[in-house]
Amino acid sequence: MILTPEQIRAATALLGMTQKSLSEATGITRANLNKFDKRESTFRADSMARVFNFFDNNNIHFTQHNGAEFKPTENILKLHGPHGFVTFMDDVHDEVKEKGGQICVSNVNERHWIKWMGEERYKQHSEKMSALSNYFFKIFIEDGDDFFIANKFAEYKHIPSEFFNDQSFYAYGDKLALIAFEEQEVRINIVKSAGWTQGFRRLFNFAWENTPHIKK
Repeated sequence: MILTPEQIRAATALLGMTQKSLSEATGITRANLNKFDKRESTFRADSMARVFNFFDNNNIHFTQHNGAEFKPTENILKLHGPHGFVTFMDDVHDEVKEKGGQICVSNVNERHWIKWMGEERYKQHSEKMSALSNYFFKIFIEDGDDFFIANKFAEYKHIPSEFFNDQSFYAYGDKLALIAFEEQEVRINIVKSAGWTQGFRRLFNFAWENTPHIKK
């Protein structure tokens, strides 16, 4: 598929990327991306395919009139990698800002948040979340873990290690995110379903009410 500069610009913005980060992700130099953006040159077929495949793998669909949008997949949005993780966290903020309510997160090792967002991006996210006042936040972490990066706006409880793994569940608004942390990758599936999200919250709150508070 032949993409226009406007489509690439729109897709880059959707993923919260910059020309620099797009260059790093696709292996195409910033100089060549900049020349293409200014219509001073075109991409070779293999470079165009590389750009298209990158956006396609990040759930971007290109539309008429030089547009780009996230692909709906039966109400499931699939993201991966650092840019996908940042997109997910931006979606958390936007959904909570609009709808508020209860955020429930289970099986969390918050060191992953620093790894996949970076300290500066997480700090920006934390400041945006702290500025909101229409929600309350509950997080289950592993027994013995004392790494609390969201303590400005969240309450924590410990769960026994035998019930903990690196598959995190994140309920916010009408969405339920399933997050798989791997050594070299992170994958996020976001299900937009009020029923599934509410069902998870009920099980979460049952466990929460029967779990002691963390002694600090």
